[in-house]
Amino acid sequence: MANYRRVFLNMQKVSALHSWIGNLPPAIGEKVMERMQPRHYDDGEAVYALGEEGRELYMVEAGKIRFCNYTLSGKEIQIAEMRAGDCFGELSLIDGLYRANCAYAQGPTALLILQKRDFDILCAEHLEIPVQINKLLSHRLRMAYTLFEDASVLPMKDRLARLLGRLGYSVGVAEPGADADGAIVLEGFTHEGLARMLGSTREAITRELKHLEKAALIQRRYGKILIPHIATLINSGDSVFGGESIVPDYD
Repeated sequence: MANYRRVFLNMQKVSALHSWIGNLPPAIGEKVMERMQPRHYDDGEAVYALGEEGRELYMVEAGKIRFCNYTLSGKEIQIAEMRAGDCFGELSLIDGLYRANCAYAQGPTALLILQKRDFDILCAEHLEIPVQINKLLSHRLRMAYTLFEDASVLPMKDRLARLLGRLGYSVGVAEPGADADGAIVLEGFTHEGLARMLGSTREAITRELKHLEKAALIQRRYGKILIPHIATLINSGDSVFGGESIVPDYD
């Protein structure tokens, strides 16, 4: 188990988790970008809905995209959130099946759009494109397995600690004056938003945050969450053996 802990804490930020275009050779990447067209969305506007036919793929130029599904009773489950540089929508263009979730703009958002006909032409002309897309989808599948395992066996307190740890590694900002292993600040994550990510309730998340704060694993500061030491937070509870060693790289 000691070896597992060391492996888990060596998290790597992986750009292939969110951008296949950025990992292409520059000349090929430029050809892809030349065929993409801008489109703007208002806060809450749908990019696509569950069950729609997929005819486009997207790259976030500015803003955020929230992916979610709903229970029959109307409860929203947030699947993921995409930020500037992220690509999404490839699956339906590859397998021809309908959209498996809903995608909404979170705040004013600008996307770059690639039509399926252009995507097919580019993939046929440049074999490096499907190679990079395979890497992106493989990394996302690896993370999806980990999230499924967490949801299947771990209590909410441990799932929340691991989620905050992932977010800290991925999009957290170093506390001013902190060293390399110092405190990380998360901003813009509400109790309701964290509840959607974990399929829980706002009340349950508030309760678990209080427990984490009482244990000195986090501090809450006016809409921000400060993590004094991510490794300590992640190792504070139980984990599925193996864990994941990658998080999206937004640097």
